[in-house]
Amino acid sequence: MSKSLSQKILNRLGDRPAKLAFNISNTSMIRRRLWRRYNEALETYRPSLPKLDGLDREIVEGLERDGIFITSLEALGLKGSTEMLRAAQKVASNCTENARRDASAGREFTCAPASATVENPEIFHWGLDERLLNIAEAYIGLPAAYDGMALVYTVADGTELGPRQWHRDREDRKMIKLAVYCSDVTDRGGPFELISRVDESQGVDDRYAFEFGTAEVLKKRLGADYAQGIVSCTGPVGTVVFADTARFFHRGAPAYDKDRAALFYGYFAHRTRHPYFCERSGLKRREIAALARGLSPRQRASALWQEALPTWLKLIPPAPI
Repeated sequence: MSKSLSQKILNRLGDRPAKLAFNISNTSMIRRRLWRRYNEALETYRPSLPKLDGLDREIVEGLERDGIFITSLEALGLKGSTEMLRAAQKVASNCTENARRDASAGREFTCAPASATVENPEIFHWGLDERLLNIAEAYIGLPAAYDGMALVYTVADGTELGPRQWHRDREDRKMIKLAVYCSDVTDRGGPFELISRVDESQGVDDRYAFEFGTAEVLKKRLGADYAQGIVSCTGPVGTVVFADTARFFHRGAPAYDKDRAALFYGYFAHRTRHPYFCERSGLKRREIAALARGLSPRQRASALWQEALPTWLKLIPPAPI
């Protein structure tokens, strides 16, 4: 079968294969088995978790306590941060015209093309820093998979669509999204926001349901005073936000005064519960393999986490972004 024909078939299927797999995994018998295996894996791996100190430990403690932790590239002090940020800002600048044109046409969710990642590998590689993998592993409780990154450009048009609505990510039970601001972000400039209250109904008996957080839904799940738990992450260029976007409702607030550009890096367990809701970077697997060439075994395993999936799971195409 030609690649073009295969792609046409996948485009027609859309997210139907992923939704079918998700619904099957949520049947009573299978979800109980998955829950048992997950807890056994956590217990078995606990002695191998990295021991953190300083800021890295504070980040994990903040995630456990509040679901979010705000810091900066300067405070983190990771190698290559200056080069990564410079490259990301250049990519964001190149996206400006297309993003505003898309917004005018009613297409509100704008990501830089995956080709920008291939052309600027320092952006991709930064997310595989060993310290970041240690932080992700210590919080998630299992070896961390790295789902790459996306540069999201938010046009200051005040609309509240797509990821600007309250929602929870579907990749796994626990995960980390790491945001790096490529522009100054004020309270009217589209800050990342998270409601620092766990939805206790989510994951009960390992059953999952995903829906946008309308006011009615949020009141039901988080309490009538849920707004008191909103954390709005404003900050200058280089602000870094660690957040568990699977357990907590979050959004990119609408931007009114100024466009916002931010990188979002994703981490979840190596054997994630919902692999068909992952692979959000837009990169093809062969492109990821090329970017991972020459990295350490641990970094390669994290970036190429799909290779360890059972064959039948590899055959389920990831849901479109």
